[in-house]
Amino acid sequence: MVPNRLACAGALLSLFASFATCLPASAQKTASLRTLASQRKLRFGTAAGIGLLRSDADAGVYRNTTATEFDMIEPENEFKPPAIWLGPDTYDWSNADWLIGAPGQTGWAQANHLAVRGHVLVYARDDGYTLPDWLRKRESTITPAQARQYLHDYIHAVVSRYRGKVFAWDVVNEAIDDNPNSNPYRLRNSFWYRKLGPDFIKLAFQYAHEADPRAQLYLNEYGAEGMGSKSDAVFDILKWLKHQGVYVTGAGMQYHLSIDDPITAGDAHYQNVSRLHAAGFTFMVTELDVHVPVTDPGIGFHASNVADLDRQAAIYREVLQLALNSPNCRGFQVWGYVDTHSWIPAVSPGRGAATLMDDHYQPKRAYYALQQALGAPVTASNGFALH
Repeated sequence: MVPNRLACAGALLSLFASFATCLPASAQKTASLRTLASQRKLRFGTAAGIGLLRSDADAGVYRNTTATEFDMIEPENEFKPPAIWLGPDTYDWSNADWLIGAPGQTGWAQANHLAVRGHVLVYARDDGYTLPDWLRKRESTITPAQARQYLHDYIHAVVSRYRGKVFAWDVVNEAIDDNPNSNPYRLRNSFWYRKLGPDFIKLAFQYAHEADPRAQLYLNEYGAEGMGSKSDAVFDILKWLKHQGVYVTGAGMQYHLSIDDPITAGDAHYQNVSRLHAAGFTFMVTELDVHVPVTDPGIGFHASNVADLDRQAAIYREVLQLALNSPNCRGFQVWGYVDTHSWIPAVSPGRGAATLMDDHYQPKRAYYALQQALGAPVTASNGFALH
């Protein structure tokens, strides 16, 4: 999580209270992104920090804006296995229960009519934020049979607890290596691959479907949005799962982009979603952000060249248009919406300003580009998403 850097929460609350009066007259009369997307039958969401929501970050503006602008939410970090899975049969449900509600209870998401995406059941990497420490430390003593049982028990525990409350899960995340290797489907040499081979993917989807047969189940990946070797691997895994008789909904496409990544109708992005559609798979845009060069790389709020914000807005709109044009798109989600809490500056020095709102929660050009695209009349040429 990017720490809160706003100097004065009280000042920010006053700023947000006057938000509408600062907008152009035309923008003031336009509905929220949430409302406009619902009219297009498109789930429209954001990743969010549960800790930020629970703590009323930024004098409550973060919580209020999340509920106002989106109808779908995905915990940014708090559903990842290290956050929940403390040991065999040992779990920390506190943050997830706050958002979704313990069995028989209502959470913040339901109270605010937000659908929930679960991210992620199996993070196929060995970093500290992806694999629980206790599994890493015990790897040499864990047999394949034990690993399989651990995988079964964890997925059943999580998915069963929130059955019917989480409409979609990223079942396996970032399983494909960035570089070619000799593993099937170019899979990463992760803990789960070392213990179970490629079957860890099949088993994860099988267990998730057993635990909640109505949930949508996705293979989520970055750098696999257009045509290429990585998207080929995603496509091949989906076909393999289907051939094995394992339920899978489709592909989660992260879409972490820069302003040098334009999208145009009929290009490789459209070709990729078209082949998914032809094979019977859906997709979701799961983690969209578009970073630009910034003047303050330690914080990442302000674009070095203001013209880059126009290019950024165009790319946001192009990705949304792809979703609206594709009958197999199940939803559109940004990876955070306010620059203050974006992950980009921490991982990409010299880059930032990647979200829809600046560090004062003021909408940027990208916000208005999405607003305009969602508010455009539906025609035979621009279509709409089916759900």
